[in-house]
Amino acid sequence: MPDRTRSAELAALTSIAAQVNCTQALEEILAGALHTTLEVIGEESGEIFLVDEETGDLRLHTHQGLSDTFLFQESVIGAGECLCGEAVQSGRIALIANMATHPSRTRSACVREGFQSCIRLPLLARGEVLGLLCVQSCDHRDFLPEDEELLTAIGNQIGIAIANAQLIEDAEQRRATLDSVMNSLVDGLILMDRRGRITFLNPRATDILDVPAHSVLGRTFEAMENKIADHLGTPDRILPQLKAAIAEPQSTPGVEFTVTAPTARTVQARFFSIEGSNGSLGILLRDVTREKELDAMKSQLLSTVSHELRTPLASIKGFATTLLRDDVDWDDQSRHEFLSIIDEESDRLTELISNLLDMSRVEAGALRVEVEPTNLRPLIEETANEFQMMTHNYQFVVKLPSPLPAVMADPRRARQVLRNLVENAVKYTPAGGPIVISAQATPNFVQISVADRGIGIEAQLLESIFDRFYQVDSASTRKVGGSGLGLSISKAIVEAHGGRIWAESQPGVGSTFHFMLPQVESIQ
Repeated sequence: MPDRTRSAELAALTSIAAQVNCTQALEEILAGALHTTLEVIGEESGEIFLVDEETGDLRLHTHQGLSDTFLFQESVIGAGECLCGEAVQSGRIALIANMATHPSRTRSACVREGFQSCIRLPLLARGEVLGLLCVQSCDHRDFLPEDEELLTAIGNQIGIAIANAQLIEDAEQRRATLDSVMNSLVDGLILMDRRGRITFLNPRATDILDVPAHSVLGRTFEAMENKIADHLGTPDRILPQLKAAIAEPQSTPGVEFTVTAPTARTVQARFFSIEGSNGSLGILLRDVTREKELDAMKSQLLSTVSHELRTPLASIKGFATTLLRDDVDWDDQSRHEFLSIIDEESDRLTELISNLLDMSRVEAGALRVEVEPTNLRPLIEETANEFQMMTHNYQFVVKLPSPLPAVMADPRRARQVLRNLVENAVKYTPAGGPIVISAQATPNFVQISVADRGIGIEAQLLESIFDRFYQVDSASTRKVGGSGLGLSISKAIVEAHGGRIWAESQPGVGSTFHFMLPQVESIQ
């Protein structure tokens, strides 16, 4: 190795140390360190590998003075292979004066390049080998103890550079992951510093509060009070609660309020102190509108079901007890009348339970239809005849074209929808009014309609009537009763067939319910 002065060695170490401590990217630091190392030892070719943490392989990161063929063949060196792998496993520098006579086989590419001597310098930090610096020479070189001392010092400096770069990269990855997690939260997240200034809002928070992030970052809650008040349902009541929670998050862990824009929603704000942040505060905003609706729906379900179950059960119990009395001898006509009432009320119970089971399937996404080519004519005529036999107070009129195209439908479910619509028409039509069941072919579909001359429905309520448990609130509907599930289940069934259902109505004139099922030809 050529003669070197002590000052040259110190200059090389100083240069590498400066590169280690600068803010350059790791690849630039490694390239500069390799160039300085080759310069101080008087050689022209070398490379730096980094250890793959998962496989233990050596992967080339920077090089100088090597042919493209060599680099193509030697860009990855398997763990433990040749002199390079041995140096990594031992963690000790290898100074090889004659590679041909060394007991460890060197890489074939080195032989083809004509290299005679080499240096294999592990790059260590905190006792761990992070990479390998390799230097090759086409001459036979003898190495002295001071060469090993200098190279070891260089290896330590480069090892520190690699460790620092990996720490920075890990920190950046953790920060990027944390940012991604915070930005992906389904809940809104707001962070405030110890002075009460907002330092972070995730996209969900800006959506809930309907404020752009740039308009609130760096500002205090007091500075935004008017802007926030514009979006609150009861600002005079809520603003003091929010202020108190921000001032003392431990004593006021949560505040629930209504946001009026851009859409009405109920929000729960949870306040928490950020440990180790010298007074910083976090606020979680959770949209609980759906949960409130579900709670209301559960209450309505309990109220509706308890009422609907109680009525038929009371009738069944009452008439069964009456028939079992030993002190009364009932005639055949009375006995038949009582048993008929028990039979009808049992059917009401069965229908209610079936509707509840169907709705649970709809909620779980498990409502299935088994479609097959179906002739609607007998299905419609049988349903009309069935209702006509049950009551003589109504006239059921069937209007069907000839021919009526077949549809792809589940016959049992299609009959269920039709029965629901006809039964509603009976409930809400004064005695004696006609109920018309008709059908007509449309492009790709068959439209079935049930028309009555009943009490009718206000136009603004026509969409709501297909919601679960919804019943038009009027004296007439309260008198009729019902679970409020029939139309919702019918909608789910029709949509499962790929069709749609809707209603047209005029108060005091009557209503017409329509649903469409796909024709057989449109499926094929």
